[in-house]
Amino acid sequence: MSNGQSQEIIDQFCILYEKTSHHGYPRFKPSVQQRLKRRMEKLVQLHPDWYTDDYVDYFWSIINQDSLPESEQQFAHLHLVAYLDTSRCHFIRQFSRKFPFPLATCLHFFDLTTDVLYNRDSLKKIIDNYKATTSHAANLKTYVEGALKNIILDQMNWESDWHLLCNVDLTSRRKFNNAQQRLKEALLRQGLREPMISQYCFAWQYFVPIYKNNRRYNPIQRKGRAWVQPERSDFEETARAYNLNRFVANTPLQVSSGSNVTAQMIQQWMTSCIDALRNYQKLVETSRDADSYEKHYDLSVNPWEIVEYDQGYDDFINHITSNLQAKLQTIDQNLEKIRSKIPQQFRQAVMPLCYPHELSLLVQEQFAKKVGVNQGTIARFIANTYKSPLLTQLDSLMRTQLSPDLDSWSQTYVNEFLSKRFTNPNQTHEIDRALMVTINSLNHQSQLLLRLYYGQNRSIDTLVEDLDHESTYTIDQNLISIRSDLQRVARETIHKLQLSYVEQVTRVYYKQVVSCQLLTALSSMKLRKILKMRYAQRMPEDKIDRLLPNENISQAINHAKQQLQKVLLQWSYGNYGISLEAEKEQVSKVIEIWLNQLYCLDLNKKNRI
Repeated sequence: MSNGQSQEIIDQFCILYEKTSHHGYPRFKPSVQQRLKRRMEKLVQLHPDWYTDDYVDYFWSIINQDSLPESEQQFAHLHLVAYLDTSRCHFIRQFSRKFPFPLATCLHFFDLTTDVLYNRDSLKKIIDNYKATTSHAANLKTYVEGALKNIILDQMNWESDWHLLCNVDLTSRRKFNNAQQRLKEALLRQGLREPMISQYCFAWQYFVPIYKNNRRYNPIQRKGRAWVQPERSDFEETARAYNLNRFVANTPLQVSSGSNVTAQMIQQWMTSCIDALRNYQKLVETSRDADSYEKHYDLSVNPWEIVEYDQGYDDFINHITSNLQAKLQTIDQNLEKIRSKIPQQFRQAVMPLCYPHELSLLVQEQFAKKVGVNQGTIARFIANTYKSPLLTQLDSLMRTQLSPDLDSWSQTYVNEFLSKRFTNPNQTHEIDRALMVTINSLNHQSQLLLRLYYGQNRSIDTLVEDLDHESTYTIDQNLISIRSDLQRVARETIHKLQLSYVEQVTRVYYKQVVSCQLLTALSSMKLRKILKMRYAQRMPEDKIDRLLPNENISQAINHAKQQLQKVLLQWSYGNYGISLEAEKEQVSKVIEIWLNQLYCLDLNKKNRI
């Protein structure tokens, strides 16, 4: 057997596609794949005259011998999975094209067949059936493809709309909550909004156990594995449960503020939930890294979005951001005029080197030791010299927008919230969330008062009869007291947002100081192309190796990181007189963080790479 043929056989029984099974069958690691390769190399040396079918028979015989060690059976099983994996993937890719939304279908089929192949008993059964056939007109791979196709079709016939909606583990609160959260996300992506989402989910949590008890667990109604169509009695029972539990403790406001429901409404709602879940499965997720970066570090994600201005919102946000950045520059230029125990020559180093952001090179305690002061001095310096003036300026800018004053604004905001968004709060807005937390902490009688007055628009005269015959005066005073508490919470939240925004602007400003040093250095490096491919374009090293075969990629990347480390060490000592030689490991971590965010930076804007 030639070397080329030997390597081909080795590869056939070693290469696995890394995919985790839903049901916990063995999840292999890269180290396992290397062990498979070494085992195959030894086996090929021992049996150079064997053909592919001989190796298949050999591994099949091992997994059928219970007397052999479990580890031997596991490896033989993985060798067979590797042998079948390539053709399995090709078959699924072709087969899924026959269905709508082939990408989502392909992923679903891949998961389903993974559960079969990684279950040793299932794979043994398929191969046993193949061996038992009198004629082997089809080879093993073709036979397995046919078996997997039948399994897929059987699963599709078994699964129904009601399987998609009700296949929930009722014995696990965690799993049930996860399924409910998934349904909420699906409804949101479908375009539904509150109060409908909360009402649909509230109905769903009663429909699932009712359906399963009546159609799945009832021996008279059960039809094998099939998830049968529900009957009208199921929807009627759900409607009764919904209406009966509408006012119990911890019921969502969107539910208790609504009206009674009918069986027909429940049926329509459950059908809408099924549509949402089907469409939700067809969506392709975006990059987690990109999503994480935008969520935490993009200034366009702004807490001041909750303050709803009539016009000029973007202009106002840009105005306060540029104002605060200008204030930071002014403070930096006048540090010699302030009173502080920090030696004057080190004051400008405090914010660039140790203000807490991702690229901080030191923590406050380390910086304090280097300049001969205690950590409290550093913290007071930041609070008094930077945060206090920035908060004062931001407060002044906000007062020009929240006219005539913060008290009047909070009163208007709370009144609009109660009258327009009480049953549909914006969960992404800080003030709305704070108001909902306060409302949920009220006693049951106060919550019921709000639900009836603002949710169902009951008049005070009607409430006198509904609420234990309380007087009009008492109800009116209770509403005034609740609104007063909510206005206080709105003002406190505005203050928290001011602190948060000042910290956000400051973090971004001084993070950019460090980032610019690295970006400038990178733009003039000979190895910038490799770093751009590895970190900006997210190419794995083995792919770069193929594109640049004359380069030692791993060595080049390490060398480039050392150069960037040297740049930061020289910058810190040259600009601020602070040596970071003892903190080289920390500097290396900062460089790694910065490189992993390289894809988010505009490499062509200022420093072209």
